[in-house]
Amino acid sequence: MPPSRPKPSEIAAEAKRLWLPYIWREFIKNPVTSYLYPDSAAIKIHPSKRSPIRTRVAVMEGDPVNYALGWYQTATRDPAHRNCKKVPVVNIANEKRAGGDWESGLMAPEECFARRSNLVHALTMPWNAQMGIEKDFYPIPQRGGIYTPEVYVFRGTPEQDYATFETSDIQSLPVISVAPIRRPKLDETGNRYSFAQERELMMEKMRTVLRIASYCGHSNLVLGAFGLGPIFRNPAREVAKMWKGLLFDEDEFKGVFTDVVFAIDSSMVGPPAKGGKSDADIFREELNPSTIFPTQYR
Repeated sequence: MPPSRPKPSEIAAEAKRLWLPYIWREFIKNPVTSYLYPDSAAIKIHPSKRSPIRTRVAVMEGDPVNYALGWYQTATRDPAHRNCKKVPVVNIANEKRAGGDWESGLMAPEECFARRSNLVHALTMPWNAQMGIEKDFYPIPQRGGIYTPEVYVFRGTPEQDYATFETSDIQSLPVISVAPIRRPKLDETGNRYSFAQERELMMEKMRTVLRIASYCGHSNLVLGAFGLGPIFRNPAREVAKMWKGLLFDEDEFKGVFTDVVFAIDSSMVGPPAKGGKSDADIFREELNPSTIFPTQYR
């Protein structure tokens, strides 16, 4: 009989007891590990960060953390890119507490990420309390987000049974934590927002992701299924159209990003409805270059 898969709660307990203290002791050099941007509207993108090169977009299926880590590893194998910046990933954050319900058995993007990294400690900085410094970024402001330059990943994904890495294989990556709209009111089709105010707030949260990424010096970015799936329940096609509009139509972000990857993990967003399309397929349709840059023949 094959060994049973580890329970998420047990993985979290071991991370809290062994791994988080180890990462703090061996890897953390600066006790300030995260920075809060309470209102992203205050962030202005400098013209020098714009490029005439058209932004490239790819939609992939799989874990966004793994894509961001693998992207950086692949780039640094090329001598011409040895000094490239690490690629940030977007943490689909719980607005009230770091890691959400990561110590329970909940299988959601932030919770799974927290069990395999020092994400929770990096966001809450508990060690600062020992020095009398209080840094509480929660609840995350509606139009704000948190930037963490280094989150250390020491385990594989749930599909890999959270297998621990060798010490030499522990890697870090930048993380942008923004809380999407949670369970907005949708119309009778379930495919559109009922209230323009909720749609606009979701757009502002997406702008927050892009503003923080650019402000912190990143021209490449990995986005997961931001706001999708059973936890947040935002409509996939609407979200895909909103990302397309922000990246290619809004003047604020034109030329700001070189490459953007949407890594959608089907184990987190759930299977498509019977006879329906997966979220990844919907994103591929909406972000297909032929729909973004239609060719016209006279």
